[in-house]
Amino acid sequence: MLAISLVFCVVIEQSRACPFCAAVSLTFAQEINQSEVAVIARLVEPPLPSALGPNAEGPLPQAKFEVIDALKGEDILLASDFIAGEKLIHAIMLEATTPGGLYLVMGIEAPDFIWSNPIAIERRAVAYLKKLDQLPESGSDRLAFFQQYLEDKDDVLARDAYDEFAIAPYDDVRGLETRMDPTALLHWIETPDIPSNRRRLYATMLGICGTPADATKIEEILLGENLGENSSDLRSGLDALIACYVVLIGPTGLDLIDTLFLNRSSREIPFTETYAAVMALRFLGEESETIPRERVLESLRLLLNEPKLADLVIADLARWQDWSVIKKLTTIYADAKPENIFVREPIVNYMKACPLPEAAVALIKLREIDPEAVRRAATLAGLAGLTTATEDDPPVDLPKSPVQVADVVADDATTDSSRVLSKGSKPVADAKLSDMKVSIPENNRLKPPLIRWFSWFILVVIIAFLSRYLLQSGNSEASG
Repeated sequence: MLAISLVFCVVIEQSRACPFCAAVSLTFAQEINQSEVAVIARLVEPPLPSALGPNAEGPLPQAKFEVIDALKGEDILLASDFIAGEKLIHAIMLEATTPGGLYLVMGIEAPDFIWSNPIAIERRAVAYLKKLDQLPESGSDRLAFFQQYLEDKDDVLARDAYDEFAIAPYDDVRGLETRMDPTALLHWIETPDIPSNRRRLYATMLGICGTPADATKIEEILLGENLGENSSDLRSGLDALIACYVVLIGPTGLDLIDTLFLNRSSREIPFTETYAAVMALRFLGEESETIPRERVLESLRLLLNEPKLADLVIADLARWQDWSVIKKLTTIYADAKPENIFVREPIVNYMKACPLPEAAVALIKLREIDPEAVRRAATLAGLAGLTTATEDDPPVDLPKSPVQVADVVADDATTDSSRVLSKGSKPVADAKLSDMKVSIPENNRLKPPLIRWFSWFILVVIIAFLSRYLLQSGNSEASG
């Protein structure tokens, strides 16, 4: 399954958005931009109660709305007689309510119009919505507007403000440094009922504007000290909390992270916590200007001491061109047991990416030990369009400039479901893709489109089969 995840993630281009955030839904600005018209409307006639019952038959229930204000497409609305209450909007509505409430309604395909599901809003939201088209399209000045709504009493506005931060480039968030309030951010982080996705954002922001004194509070959360019954809540979003702590403390902060989450030789550490630490290290290696990458690699290499988890970091080591572990990886490959046999494919790809002669020699040894693993690694890379799957894939003649290779993906049980619903920001949040070289034989550089499409078909079938199998297994366990 990890191998399939590797192939799947290779083709995902990660935007450099907020590194630990994932949008819950489309923002209001995105939805309005995708529509032809957007209006503030008042509910005139709710759907009939009989149409909302579980046994109701016929078309979906509709409600009627009158246009109060046009946010977009006023000329289209005028031409269609929707302005000044001359014509009512008929939109599907699946809830029982009373007339008079305000709603955001959007439409496409004028003049007949297909209307969106109405979104109930308060009067304060009207002013908020009217300001959206006056904001810069991007940048820290745009985020400064949304920052004041991050924990607004109107959850509709708070959610939209969070989503704006979640899709914003990380550099835009960093541009807010002097306009952030670290005291408020730390207070929100220490509030148990703050959703974990928002805690991730606030930890990311605190890492930008906080001080070593703030890091002391974060350290208490990492240690689990004096947290009482709120321990699990406060430590949700652990990946962002780890990154925040290290950024505020500096490189020496990684010593604590190694002890708590990565050095598993002397004590049991939950896998989810180790994985959160790996995610934080990926962020530090890519984005931090104060933590040397070599120090990050030193922490990542600790997981090579536990072969069952080595596959989590092999791609990172190759991506950052750490070629110091050729001998170590060769030993892990040779000693692999059935419970960690999946580590062999990432090791093969590491050797292929390495330009050193020692890696070419090691690859010959790997093929002698398990030629099928070498063949599988080439096949997976071929399915992803990175190289051609051949039985005797050349171990040398590697280019010297990087090509993107994906991280190995594992389940992050510390995250909430919103990360799965990301629109491509990075569950986000989660694994940065960088550059790494792979071998593409000269005579195979032009791959026939038919072969590539067939490869993708096979990949989809494999994923569908595995998903069905896992779902059936889960159902069987639940029934048992």
